[in-house]
Amino acid sequence: MICGVVPEVAYSQDSTSVEEQLEKAFEELDPEESGLTGEQLTQFLEDLAADPININRGKLDDLLQIPGINLKIARAIVDYRSTKPFETKEELLEVSGIGPATYRRMQPYVAIGGSGERFRDMYLRPEYWLANRRVEVFSRYQRDLQESEGYIRPDSLGGYLGSPMKYYHRIRMNTNHLSVNFTQEKDAGEPLDGVKGFDFNSGHIALVDNGKLNELVVGDYSLSFGQGLVLWSGGAFGKGREVVGTISKNERGIKPYSSAQETDFFRGIAASYGDKIELTGFYSERPRTASVTGIDTTRFPTSTGFHRTENELDRKNNIYQMTTGGRLRVDSRLGLIGVTGYYNRFSSYIDKGSLLSSAFDYEGREHSVFGVDYRGLISNSFLFGEFARSENGGFGGIVGVETPIGVNTELALAYRHYEKDFQSFLASGFGEQSSGPQNEEGFYVGLRHILNPKIILSGYFDQYQFNAPRFGTSQPTGGFDVLALSEINFNRSLNVYFLVRSETRDDEYVVLNEMGNEQILMGEETRSSIRTNFEYQVSPDVRLRSRVELVRNREAGGEWETGFLIYQDLRVEPTRRLRIDGRVTLFDTESFNTRVYQFESDLLYVMSNTVLYDQGQRAYVALRYNAADFMDVWFKYGVTVFEDRQTISSGLNETKGNVRNSIGLQVRLLF
Repeated sequence: MICGVVPEVAYSQDSTSVEEQLEKAFEELDPEESGLTGEQLTQFLEDLAADPININRGKLDDLLQIPGINLKIARAIVDYRSTKPFETKEELLEVSGIGPATYRRMQPYVAIGGSGERFRDMYLRPEYWLANRRVEVFSRYQRDLQESEGYIRPDSLGGYLGSPMKYYHRIRMNTNHLSVNFTQEKDAGEPLDGVKGFDFNSGHIALVDNGKLNELVVGDYSLSFGQGLVLWSGGAFGKGREVVGTISKNERGIKPYSSAQETDFFRGIAASYGDKIELTGFYSERPRTASVTGIDTTRFPTSTGFHRTENELDRKNNIYQMTTGGRLRVDSRLGLIGVTGYYNRFSSYIDKGSLLSSAFDYEGREHSVFGVDYRGLISNSFLFGEFARSENGGFGGIVGVETPIGVNTELALAYRHYEKDFQSFLASGFGEQSSGPQNEEGFYVGLRHILNPKIILSGYFDQYQFNAPRFGTSQPTGGFDVLALSEINFNRSLNVYFLVRSETRDDEYVVLNEMGNEQILMGEETRSSIRTNFEYQVSPDVRLRSRVELVRNREAGGEWETGFLIYQDLRVEPTRRLRIDGRVTLFDTESFNTRVYQFESDLLYVMSNTVLYDQGQRAYVALRYNAADFMDVWFKYGVTVFEDRQTISSGLNETKGNVRNSIGLQVRLLF
């Protein structure tokens, strides 16, 4: 999905691989859980593919950005190139720990280049700052074609103030040592009054890879350290089809921010300096939006970023959040060891609310978190972990190991323990819940085995426990999640996989007792699915994909319900400049509880994981056209037809009729 940056032959293969990895990462997740981080992870991978890491010159931290690479593999690459430089990407297969599956995952993000050192004495010369300059200008337009209740209802009655158009544009310049960006976005329903009237504006100026000054960002940035228990923004891989290599995190440190996700970033100044010993410091102060509960008292800031109605606009930017902190990391013979901490202050008092599930949430104005993390090697095993403590005394920790067992088998183990009063709301640790690491204890086992050159078997088992009530319950609960995957590569053209997943968790339900009074009981909620996926490369220009999926769900105290999905996918590349993706999907579910998901091709940087329920059909066509060496165009049209309803959604999103369709158009200029 990156035109004009790499040769066209490699372009198609690499963009497809990026899309496949995003699909593996997100297709098993509820779109509401993946929405906040999906866009940022999508942009991170697409940008990495557009500007791949030079495996002959990349520093250890650069190599650790590549999906599929952990500390063990990164060190092996450095050792290999110390004897002779890589001449082809395929030579990576000669590096210890890199097999065909790992190579396929990392291949879009690496490049071959010379091993000579860059000059560091040219800081005053324009050529230094403008080397490998790439200027990107693009605009995106999206909208639903049906008019929902929010656009019909008057403003005075809570209707939307703006048009149904969603608009986003960005100007960005990247060089080897400099990044400059300006982003603006208007969500559907938000008002727009001229160029200055966008609801969201973001920008930065960043110095990158200048001697020992690794990063210096003024403006908007993201922070990702350790295993995510103290500070982590920007998205990360989690549980999914990649059962080994995703439970551990490779920190990204400071990254200039250019996404349109409106809440998961910092605004101010940040810098990192050093090599074997790296020191990072940051200061951020930015407005947030929160519901007002009293004089100088609000709820915790919202994460939606929507300001479409008069009530939403009245709350916009009504509090300020200041965050400052730092990190020290040492690259030693024992591995990478880091210490991270921050202090946070809100301009108003944060009220945690009265729900049972909020009993241990953060409340107050000031807050701090401190943590220690490590990544190291013992023989062929990669070990990782982080331990953190919040200001109120709550503790969070995760430890894990990834190791080969035998020639063709890899094992991943991880134990996590996040106390119910561990308050780390700027974090994103591995776990079952999509929110911050809190109120969870779990043990994960992942296994991948190469049965033969054509068959790979993998799976995981994850047992977890919530030691305090979570949302919707009044007592501690627990559960387990199981996934089994069989991938069969019959030949270079035909690939088939079979996926089985089942999750069972405790949940409460209400019954009437003999006296006619409501009584709360504890039961088990189970959701299971089985999927068969066929992918056939008919020719270099034509790819077919077929999928059949069956879902069964039983709510606590309820009966089994069934959902079904079948789709046929077609990808055609009639020329090197044009790619067309099309799909027709049939779905039939008994209720929302048996909903089905499908990952869809979409515009660049757009993460589309569509949820389907009830009975109907969905179809879409997505085009990517390299109109010229300096211009790319994307277009998508999608339509969903429901067979058993005449009203779609509810509230302000309610739409009359049984058809819902949408369009998207994006143009990018590259210089």
